[in-house]
Amino acid sequence: MIGNREFCTHSEPHMIHATLFADRVQMAFHPTQRGVVGLVDDLLGLCRHYQLQMRFQDGHGVIRRLGAEAEELLDIPVPKSVFRAAIARVAAIFNEQRPESVTPYRGEGNITLLPPDLQCSEKESPPSTCYVSFTNTPLDQHLEIRFSSSSAGDKNLFTVLLRDKRTVTVFGDALQYVQNSSNLTDYGSYGILSRTDRGAVLMALFRVSEVIGVFSGDIRDPGVLEETKRETQRQKALADERQGI
Repeated sequence: MIGNREFCTHSEPHMIHATLFADRVQMAFHPTQRGVVGLVDDLLGLCRHYQLQMRFQDGHGVIRRLGAEAEELLDIPVPKSVFRAAIARVAAIFNEQRPESVTPYRGEGNITLLPPDLQCSEKESPPSTCYVSFTNTPLDQHLEIRFSSSSAGDKNLFTVLLRDKRTVTVFGDALQYVQNSSNLTDYGSYGILSRTDRGAVLMALFRVSEVIGVFSGDIRDPGVLEETKRETQRQKALADERQGI
């Protein structure tokens, strides 16, 4: 058991309702029989949709969503012992996948995640990776989870426009639609794949219901305000679905 939790969201004044990101973080920290192992699995799983930074300060945990247009902070009232145990579990995962790749106190690199539970074949749902860095000392405890950028130099850039007005860019080789055919309420997801020596790896996964469009390349033009360009492309995608991939 991790304990009871109440989450506090700090963001722009008009954002008084709980965001989808906050909901998913709260689900990750909800007490389960899986304990810290399950907590870490759920936190790492968030990197299919979000990039985040987690830090312990002033007697409680704080999670910041990275890359968001509006700053969003979540207070996580967990004891330092649980916080440090979660980071220690991350270090253990690193060393399970690549022995002696990190110390218990700090490390960074790519972590391979299990495929999302879509009940489809391995070919349809390849593993994904995320880039993780951490520090776990008596004076400093933080964890950062980002989309994997390994071998990005020879990859294509995909820009994903989301209905919550976020814009996410991901490097990869191909876009693939995946769906749980046994679930009639599942409208599927867009997966961005990267080819490696060990086969295809899922870099990011976005539910169709959350996506306006997926575009090849960077939709930002030099000399044009980023927000103006995003909104123009967003309106095109809403008006004509063929504008997206």
